[in-house]
Amino acid sequence: MSASTRTVVRTEISRIPSAVRKGALKILGHGTNLTPIQEIDTLTDYVIDNYSHSPDTGIEAIRKSTPYQSAPQGTDPALGAQLDATSAVASRAETTALDALQKANDARADAMSQISTLAVLITDSQKALGKVQSRLDSAETAIGAVNIDDESITRAVNKVVADAFAPFKQAVETAGVQATVADLASVYVTDTKTALDVFGVEVLDPKGNPVMVRIWNDPSAPAIDPYFVWTEKVLRHFLLADVTESPMWMGGDKGTGKSESARNFAGYTGRAFKRINFNKQTQVEDFIGATGYDPVNGTKFEKKDFLMGYTHPSTVILLDEPTNLQADIIAILNGFLEPNSAVSYGGQVHKRANGVLVFGADNTLGNGDESGRYGGTKLQNSSFIDRFTQMIRMEYLPLDAEIDAVTRHTGCTKDLAKHVLKAVRVARQKVQSADIVDAPSIRSVVAFIKALKVLPVKDAWDVAIANRQPSESATALEAIRVACIDETFISNNI
Repeated sequence: MSASTRTVVRTEISRIPSAVRKGALKILGHGTNLTPIQEIDTLTDYVIDNYSHSPDTGIEAIRKSTPYQSAPQGTDPALGAQLDATSAVASRAETTALDALQKANDARADAMSQISTLAVLITDSQKALGKVQSRLDSAETAIGAVNIDDESITRAVNKVVADAFAPFKQAVETAGVQATVADLASVYVTDTKTALDVFGVEVLDPKGNPVMVRIWNDPSAPAIDPYFVWTEKVLRHFLLADVTESPMWMGGDKGTGKSESARNFAGYTGRAFKRINFNKQTQVEDFIGATGYDPVNGTKFEKKDFLMGYTHPSTVILLDEPTNLQADIIAILNGFLEPNSAVSYGGQVHKRANGVLVFGADNTLGNGDESGRYGGTKLQNSSFIDRFTQMIRMEYLPLDAEIDAVTRHTGCTKDLAKHVLKAVRVARQKVQSADIVDAPSIRSVVAFIKALKVLPVKDAWDVAIANRQPSESATALEAIRVACIDETFISNNI
């Protein structure tokens, strides 16, 4: 039997009421405590195995089964009422999800039609969930004084719905339309976990309690870097931003992890991510939006990256090198960075969506370039800088953490990573004395060690580190290589 036939059988069985499915399972000798997904899979296997030449006959036999009415002994009536509602949403969600999967398989050649179909299905699901929420609200009112763990109920509901939507999610990923569906679907918090569970770093509040992190379900969230190293000091700032939803500014040398920290925070917490790169030619229309002419709809305002992220729940927006702009241009963001803001722009009112975080990443702290190494950066208006409640000076990782990061990225020994990093740290010190223009970043260290697998030591040093610097840094960098890089040691440890 083909995969498409199995999908049709599974879809039809998912439309059979749960009580009838349970009755059929009881007749077949199965338990009645299966999840909706397990019920459907078990009955699908039964039809495929016993009615391969006439699946409709098997499906009809299941439909005629006597509904199973018994409730589990000792079930709290209040909990049962809400779990009944959960079963209803699971059934609706499963049907919707399987329909979406079948349509995605049949219409893959026509992407625009696929997206339109998914949008209709999402709208139907939202309506169904709205009706279920209404039933849950009514049940809660009727329950009255009965003590129910609301958090446990919420987790149970979210899990059942997430399981039911698993085929739908797979269809979306197969069709490659995650970003489009993310804009159409409801994005919300699915769980709350400790920082240790999410990032592998224990973070406690002043009372000794674990700091909790919200987990979102945005399908366009970026992939996490499994080699990225979090420190408690940096992570605390991101967790504070998550709790307060207040803008945060990161200033520091290149290679200190500003951009990657923001991107990985989005990935680890299941959020969408928008990175906006600024240069001296950037205009407001490039990142906020502009009004243009549409042959079908006439004049229409088109959102750009900032507004697209600003109005989409959960999004982490990274303003990358904003001091490249003139102060009067970047100041357009002042109103948007206010708490609970709603800003009129382009003939529309744009409200900050739930969970949106705005981070700035710059080589300076907004007060101009005090080192003279970052040409083109500009002093910013204090009213713009004041919108950022945290001003963080990002620094290179401690030596042990840098060694850990380099070994993760390259697979080299810790001894080799330590040997190279000590040389690079000498180069970073020379930046302060102006012998070297820019400090080599951890990216340069990783590139150097990877190059050693093919190139001689000097050539690897030049292509990964020295050639990235202006000519005035060449003499100091060559002296550091000769004094600090032991070619024999590298040969024995590569």
